[in-house]
Amino acid sequence: MAAVLSPMAYALYYATTPPPQELTREQLERLVPVHFSSEQDALHAAALVLRGGQHVWLIEGPGVRIEAAEIRKRCRPTLEMFEKKRP
Repeated sequence: MAAVLSPMAYALYYATTPPPQELTREQLERLVPVHFSSEQDALHAAALVLRGGQHVWLIEGPGVRIEAAEIRKRCRPTLEMFEKKRP
């Protein structure tokens, strides 16, 4: 029987504090993830979180585990676009 994926299969974890060096499942369970239907939507939301001054910890989904440093790297073009629009 094939597994049925949730339509909101990608989870973004973030907090007001930076992620620990070694991220454990127990630490993630203390956070409430925000779910998205695609990796791209989760990355867009992560850019908004970063723009708001909070810290992204992780994006997880089917076959995907993107940690904080990679999220920041992948969000950089979006954040730069926001910077260009400021007066």
